[in-house]
Amino acid sequence: MKRFFTVLGLCCCISLSVSSVLAEPRPKVMALDFQLNDMTDIPNAPEELERIALLSSAFHEKLAEKDIDLVPPNEAIKAAMASQSATYLYNNIENAAKLAEESGADYLLIGVALKPTYLFVYPRLLLVDIKTHQVLMSKSSQLESSWTDRNTTIRTAANLAQVVKDRLLKLENAQ
Repeated sequence: MKRFFTVLGLCCCISLSVSSVLAEPRPKVMALDFQLNDMTDIPNAPEELERIALLSSAFHEKLAEKDIDLVPPNEAIKAAMASQSATYLYNNIENAAKLAEESGADYLLIGVALKPTYLFVYPRLLLVDIKTHQVLMSKSSQLESSWTDRNTTIRTAANLAQVVKDRLLKLENAQ
């Protein structure tokens, strides 16, 4: 009988913790692909574009692994990314947030990979509150490796995803 009540109590505790987690909806995040801002003499080398595509896909994958509810970019954001410079949305937060308003996302992640020299790439990231149009986090990192070094690129994406996860947790706890 004692074992029955112990199991019953344990089930109740698990049920309460699961229901409290399910009761609070997770914030929805629209994470854009990193845009390459290549300032070198030979911009947009195919190998660099491939590395930035890997950075973007690994970043999205790591965000999803961290249970971040991702919303795909809407048509307005896609159109702006296709027709404007690599830094347009990053430098025009107000407009970026307005373009994302009808997406159903709470936050917008804008990434730009700055390449000022042949030696380094600096992935820069902004977390924007879509409702208030305010930047809630600005983070950059240094990606120093060969184009062929996939592991460093993937580790950089994982580190940035962890920073985003930590910031989202702080925002949720502050509410």
